[in-house]
Amino acid sequence: MNARSRLLALAVASLFATAAMAQYAPPPPPSPPAPTQDAMPPPPPPPPPAAQDTMPPPPPAPPAPPVEQPAPPPPPPAPAPLAGTPNGSAQLQTPQGTLTVNSGMPPATDYGPKPPFAQLDTNHDGRIDQNEAQAYIPLENDWIHVAHHASSISKAQYAAWGD
Repeated sequence: MNARSRLLALAVASLFATAAMAQYAPPPPPSPPAPTQDAMPPPPPPPPPAAQDTMPPPPPAPPAPPVEQPAPPPPPPAPAPLAGTPNGSAQLQTPQGTLTVNSGMPPATDYGPKPPFAQLDTNHDGRIDQNEAQAYIPLENDWIHVAHHASSISKAQYAAWGD
């Protein structure tokens, strides 16, 4: 059976199910039994008016003077952006106070040219592992890109990195 036949069969079955549901009407719920005169006592008579009900109501109380609310404290000043870098800031009100989130780029640090492979391969096994890469911060920061999720990089991978 191909997809078109299956789709047609599903549509026909859906039409039959809809028609069957339209003809079905659930039976009405049973009505509660009617109360009999003997079962219900007569309502009690209203109470006689009391003497206090005939007295005039007391005069309304004078309105209370308005209470002055203290002004909310001013928001803290936003920190200065780092010079020459993109910066963003967002504030969020929390039950503990205002939370300010700042983002920005750290100032660029010049690490100079990358060191020779042999200088980083301290155990002389012909590969640089992640512990050895810690000696050169740019390589450590770019480790996942250079090693492609491996545990070490070869001399060829190190030579191709950063070119």
